Amino acid sequence: MNEQILSQIWSKQQFDYKGLRSQQGEYLQIIHPGFLNKHAGADFQEAHILLNDFAWIGSVELHVLASDWLLHAHHQDASFENVILHVVWKADLPIYYQDGREIPTLELCHRVQEINLLDSFSPSSNSLACQSFFQEIPHEIKTQMLTLCAEQRMQIKYESIINLWNNNKQDWDETFYQSLGKSFGFGLNAEPMLRLTQAIPLKLILRNRDRPLGIEAAMMGLSGMLEEPIKDEYQWKLRREFIHLKKKYQWDSTFLQMSDWKFLRLRPANFPTIRMAQFAEVIRNNCSLLSILLEIQELKVIQTLFEINPSNYWQKHYHFGKISHKPLGQLGKSTFYSLCINTLIPVLLAYAHCRGESKYADKAYRWLFEMDAENNVISRVYTQIGLEIKNAHDSQACLHWYKNYCQTKKCLHCQVGKHILL
Repeated sequence: MNEQILSQIWSKQQFDYKGLRSQQGEYLQIIHPGFLNKHAGADFQEAHILLNDFAWIGSVELHVLASDWLLHAHHQDASFENVILHVVWKADLPIYYQDGREIPTLELCHRVQEINLLDSFSPSSNSLACQSFFQEIPHEIKTQMLTLCAEQRMQIKYESIINLWNNNKQDWDETFYQSLGKSFGFGLNAEPMLRLTQAIPLKLILRNRDRPLGIEAAMMGLSGMLEEPIKDEYQWKLRREFIHLKKKYQWDSTFLQMSDWKFLRLRPANFPTIRMAQFAEVIRNNCSLLSILLEIQELKVIQTLFEINPSNYWQKHYHFGKISHKPLGQLGKSTFYSLCINTLIPVLLAYAHCRGESKYADKAYRWLFEMDAENNVISRVYTQIGLEIKNAHDSQACLHWYKNYCQTKKCLHCQVGKHILL
């Protein structure tokens, strides 16, 4: 057994669920195994489990032996404090958080059948079961599947917006602000960005919109970015402003820590410092962004609202005291499209659903068809077998198609699979 095989078993959930309990005796239910993390931090992110009927969302770490946690020095790394489940082949040792609580642990060595274990030994491949027949499938069948998958993917996204809206006491402006902040985290830093926006309400940003330094100080301060050793005069200037804001708004301390943020393997333009500065300026310069989103019909007009440079410092630095050799400025088109896919379009769909006004949904799907297709590993799997991916609607559909039908081998639930097999 090795961690690569264990990762395959966990990702595909190839183990016996009967009477699932943690090593500590807690009733355990896996709602979602999470998403494989290829960067620093725990192996799977955004997992969703139930422990004794209490819901937990966080990270999952995998090890062959539980004691590997200590071998890898995770007990000394604060970024592993958000692990909600330790999945191991053999639980040879109880493992604890830094505060002394035992980490919930799932042992799999007695829950994996031999056939699943052999399957996990097979080389990983992105090939599809239907690829030999795919080009013979009628065009309308493929189109039906693309439409279905795009709608299902967008439904997942807009239902997430509705959940956030309910958590915000059905405040659309605050919900849009928080969702946009999360999207500015671009996957790897999405969760800490969401938590940051929840710590700094939109009304505080709008109240200080004529004080860009104050907004930036609040964000950088509550994010924990100002707690590290001072590197230059600008960081010290922000820290002084943050100390003033802490007293004014009675903030006890920083809301997040540096260990909550991921920098490893990111391009400097994607560093959370840069994205935070860009987000602050977009919100500060567009105090009625949601109203504009609902009113404006042309996507290109909306894009101009995001073509805003961050403060002068962040056009020349990617971190405090670290000068960029390339100018850092406005968001690129692909970055803007990512924000559209993950916030602007889902918010329009959620608004349409809750208000019963289809015109917003029509606009959302029109924009999805207008945007360029994404070029990623999954989309290339489909283009290689002959599927024409014309726009973001199609590329988003392919992501859902692959993850929810092909990867899970639900061929009989797929229009293409049913056409071949039935």
